[in-house]
Amino acid sequence: MSDSDPADRGDGVDSPDANPGEESLETTVQELSARMDALSKQVSGLREELHDEREQREEVENELEARDERIDELEAEVARLDARTDILEVVENADKMSGKQRAVTLVQHLHRAAKARERRDEPPAATVDRDEAEEALHFPDIDRTTIYRDMERAARLIDGKALRYENGELRLDLDAGTLPRKYTADEEGENL
Repeated sequence: MSDSDPADRGDGVDSPDANPGEESLETTVQELSARMDALSKQVSGLREELHDEREQREEVENELEARDERIDELEAEVARLDARTDILEVVENADKMSGKQRAVTLVQHLHRAAKARERRDEPPAATVDRDEAEEALHFPDIDRTTIYRDMERAARLIDGKALRYENGELRLDLDAGTLPRKYTADEEGENL
């Protein structure tokens, strides 16, 4: 018996002749063990890939979230600039406006304010009193009672419950109803 003889297990019996099923079983166990090691490495590799993919997905989600925030900021800036443009047009024409034009301007002012609240996840409603209405019209050279009449006229322009004039206040509630498109501040031309 020598250490160099692989078939000799030290029990005095040569393996291939003594029990051929044992060698076959041992080979199968070795093959299964090698296969398990290979599968284990493969699973480890897949786990690493999964981890890397999750990290990559998180980075992409963070980028998308940052872009969404930037888009929201840009939309808010565009809305602000649109409102400013509208205000400049109204300022230029404030003293030349008819009562109906002033009433439409008040409706549009309320609509913009309600939409801005809606974008902030607040109830889409807005209210103006006489002083705020006068400010929205950019202090035209008209009598104080004319502003009240303009507020009443604005409420009469809109059928339904969306726009009401009560106790010296004009209130727009978009949850209670909608405005006809011709009176919203969404259209180009602003209906003035």
